[in-house]
Amino acid sequence: KTSILIKKFKDVVYIKQKNSGKGAAVQKGIRRSKGQLILVQDADLEYSPKDYIKLLKPFIKKKKIAVYGSRYFNKSLLSYNFFSKKKQSYLAYVFNFFLSGFFYILFGRYYSDLLTGYKVYEKNFFKKLKIKTKGFETDHEITINLLKNDYKILEVPIKYIPRSKKEGKKINFFDAIKAIFLIIKMKFII
Repeated sequence: KTSILIKKFKDVVYIKQKNSGKGAAVQKGIRRSKGQLILVQDADLEYSPKDYIKLLKPFIKKKKIAVYGSRYFNKSLLSYNFFSKKKQSYLAYVFNFFLSGFFYILFGRYYSDLLTGYKVYEKNFFKKLKIKTKGFETDHEITINLLKNDYKILEVPIKYIPRSKKEGKKINFFDAIKAIFLIIKMKFII
């Protein structure tokens, strides 16, 4: 009922499109946006809108930045709660740490949560950038392009309530493989 509920908010625009992947949805949102900042939040309510202030605050004093909401900021691989009734799969949790380490080896920058679905960008960054990917790997394409264009990526801790596959979680093993290949390609080919 999103199209009905959204009518209550005069400054919010409802955009509907055929499901072509997360990256395609992000690209369409960027094209249709009118503000100076682009806030990308996965629509599955794993991330709390109460964290908007944390994500937006760094833009008051800093320019040429992006802000990533991190589920794992200042946490270690050993901090995973195996006994939580509602949690992210352990393999997804471990892969995120692997990906962060892999990214550090290739690019010399460590980010605790490259797979976060909660990011804020300056709209000006996208004026010259042509995003080529359409799936979950779009996040990595944007991250690498930020670094190549001398943007600083800041991380802030956020609240996170994970969904399970049964509840509709869509990212999978093949998305992980696509992410790794894209990161290698952008480091050594593009």
